[in-house]
Amino acid sequence: MVPMTARAHIPLFVALVAVAAARPASAKVYLEWKPRLSLFAGFNDNVLFDGSGGDAFGQARPGVRLDIFGDHQFHVDVDCQAGIGRLLHPDRFTINGGAFASSEQCVANYKDRYSPRTTSHFLFRTTYAQDPFAISGMGLLLRAGQTQVFSSRARWQFGIDSQVLAFGSNDPGNGAVFTPSIGYAYRVTPYDTLVVAGREQLFYSFGATPQAAAPQGVPGGILNEGHSLLLTWERRLQRLVTMKLSGGPLYVTGQNGGQISPTARLEIESYGRDLSARVIVSHDLIIGATRAGALVGDLAEVGMIANVGAFTTGMRAGVYRNADIPSQFQSLGSAGYTGEISLDYHVTREWTLGVAALRDAPINSFDAMRVDRDVVQMRLTWERFRPF
Repeated sequence: MVPMTARAHIPLFVALVAVAAARPASAKVYLEWKPRLSLFAGFNDNVLFDGSGGDAFGQARPGVRLDIFGDHQFHVDVDCQAGIGRLLHPDRFTINGGAFASSEQCVANYKDRYSPRTTSHFLFRTTYAQDPFAISGMGLLLRAGQTQVFSSRARWQFGIDSQVLAFGSNDPGNGAVFTPSIGYAYRVTPYDTLVVAGREQLFYSFGATPQAAAPQGVPGGILNEGHSLLLTWERRLQRLVTMKLSGGPLYVTGQNGGQISPTARLEIESYGRDLSARVIVSHDLIIGATRAGALVGDLAEVGMIANVGAFTTGMRAGVYRNADIPSQFQSLGSAGYTGEISLDYHVTREWTLGVAALRDAPINSFDAMRVDRDVVQMRLTWERFRPF
């Protein structure tokens, strides 16, 4: 796989600027940009996920955020950052591209209101990462030998969701899921909304020839289709706290024949100036790193961010599980847990000094995999301050 560079983000940026330029000449459009730079240093005790050893590392991550505002709640924001990192002893490990490892991430949002009843929201996220600097936070159980990943994800509120995973040429984990949906929302009370939606999930494989990781190979094209009817209850518990509970029956066709599987998701979010928190519990079909096609994914995760004076602290902890659809209730499958904690001190309005620690570990054993590792790091970040 050819590493994605910053040039890959230029078409997205041009398209979003074109959207802004296409608005009526009488509409006012404002543009703001905010650059930043972070410097990291740390230690990873399992660099390649194979138990071969640990090493210290350093990384620089420049980035920029561009905001475009207009009438009728029109808002486009593009947030991109690139990273270049190096191990202290790169000769001990095999990293594609030489002694340095690169990573890029770009997130774009487009929001607009056409009338009091009609709005649109488009989200695009793309990530390229090479271990050991960026893969840890993606929650992927990698197969031995996978040292890089390209992930692309997009969502449109009217009913299009997609996710793509690419690990390199001819990798059996290269695949995608496309999820069109249609639904109807009805506000029952000022605090409660019910949503009924029909959803399709199309699991696509890019194909792989027989190899050690996939002795029979992986065919290309659509491997599985998921058909589900979802009922969602959204409730505003408090002014800044919302809850969403959804679930329904799911019928999966394709590989392994027809299978019936339930799907469910509970999400509670709280946003505030001093404290923000999020809790997620879900059981649904996902794509994984080991082989293209549909898997059952279970996730339970909690995270929070707190601001106390000049300090900002963050915490994230969760457990996750991947299993085959026929055996989802008979075996544990592949399970692991992850946790992360950070503390940042705002030295000035533009400079921040922070420390962080991350833990990835399996709950059960994996064939040819040693996911267990700890990562610690220090970081220095500069971000231009803009008063509002």
